Amino acid sequence: MSQTATLDNRAAPGRNKDEDKGNQILEAAGALFLNEGFSTVSMAQIARHAGVSKQTVYSHYGSKEALLSAAIEKKCADYEINSHTPDYDRPVRDYLHDFAQHFNDLVTSEAGIGIHRICIAEADKPSRIAELFWHAGPEPIKQQLTQYLEEQVKRGRLHIDNVQFAADQLLFMIKSDVHMRGVLGLPTDQARRELPAYLESCLNVFMRAYGVDD
Repeated sequence: MSQTATLDNRAAPGRNKDEDKGNQILEAAGALFLNEGFSTVSMAQIARHAGVSKQTVYSHYGSKEALLSAAIEKKCADYEINSHTPDYDRPVRDYLHDFAQHFNDLVTSEAGIGIHRICIAEADKPSRIAELFWHAGPEPIKQQLTQYLEEQVKRGRLHIDNVQFAADQLLFMIKSDVHMRGVLGLPTDQARRELPAYLESCLNVFMRAYGVDD
């Protein structure tokens, strides 16, 4: 969910104009949601920022809730989360290293932190925002990681008694305190500088717990 909406109506190479408009709408909606909150933004505002008609917004996404879900899914794809089938043949640590990096980049990005703030702001309102966020982002990410770990257990490359627990453990470890500090509006510069070493440490802990010696 970029802070800057794309207003150019020309289709990019390899994309048709309809797809290009859909992405314009997502960029505009994401920027508005982050800057102004979910409840206060209207479909008419999104249409104006995207440079399209309100009818076009509705024809692409149907509702503001559907727009939020699509924007979250697109952001996950932008950070290469859930956008492709896991490579089961790569060394486990190499695959998990890339997964950890992409996931951490996502949740500590301006958009990742912003959507958590939106969920918190909507928590005491009669809203489905938290549920939409969960189903569009965290749930499929965990499902993909769980599927990967289950396959590696079957191949004898990991030994895990409870794969669901292991997936949660890894996800919460690699999230890091950069995410929480960002949500709270605290400085993150020092913590970001330490992230590479921190993520390596997380992988060391995980592989010591669940790895299988050759």
